[in-house]
Amino acid sequence: MEFDPNKIYWQAHRGGGGKEAPDNTIYAMEYGWRLGGIPEADIRITADNVVVCLHDNDLARITDAPEPIASTPAGALTFEEIRKYDAGAKFSPECAGQRVPSLEEVFILMAEDRNKMLYADIKNYDAALFPALLKGFKELALKYDTASQIIVAGCDYELNCRFKEDIPNIKTMQWIGGTPEKRMEKFRLLEAKNFQNLDLVQLHLYMAEKSVDNWIYDLPLADLEYAYAVLDSRLELFPTGEFTFEAIKTLVDLGIKQFATDEPKRFSAVLSQIKKTH
Repeated sequence: MEFDPNKIYWQAHRGGGGKEAPDNTIYAMEYGWRLGGIPEADIRITADNVVVCLHDNDLARITDAPEPIASTPAGALTFEEIRKYDAGAKFSPECAGQRVPSLEEVFILMAEDRNKMLYADIKNYDAALFPALLKGFKELALKYDTASQIIVAGCDYELNCRFKEDIPNIKTMQWIGGTPEKRMEKFRLLEAKNFQNLDLVQLHLYMAEKSVDNWIYDLPLADLEYAYAVLDSRLELFPTGEFTFEAIKTLVDLGIKQFATDEPKRFSAVLSQIKKTH
């Protein structure tokens, strides 16, 4: 699938960021798709080389796994061991029964509907686990022919490039966090590389300690205008924390077509409001 430059796209971070859905579950994926967004799955490899959707390095936060299993690194557990535990009940009783899904389960859903896209955020950066993650991911993408429906995301440029080189039809996104100065420094380093192998670049926006001229984020609008002038529709913004109608409208009016959010339902409602004003 190719992005329509006239359409606004948004990523449902972790499916719902733990705010509107239990992150990295099939429930969360379906939730994001149903609202018209692109859900994000964090990808890790298990001890038996199964690619799973799991943000944390262990099961403690999201599942009912007991100790010492809860604090055991996911890479030291088999998929069967991980699947024993509920990954939805802590979020909400109605989500009880959800399990940490394999990436294959998500790809099966995407193969059934070619309009479904997915962000896949790399969590295994270490040299010991990354090769198995890439190998398993590639095998699944080929098996289900989902490469063109996927945006692989990460903060490590070299690993993003590895995915692009191994799976040419895949899209890649570099996300950039840190202080305002560090964010723009990293952005310019990528600019010096001509953003090679990257389809999108995401800048995080954090709440400013004090708003200036009603601007609530820590990255000045001038920096965002510069980034947009360089990247156009390839620039994605992730307003973390609170967001307002006025702030998002300012960004849409600037020309931003790609966003990420922890609150898919509220964000999509704000976008609907903004469309009525245009």
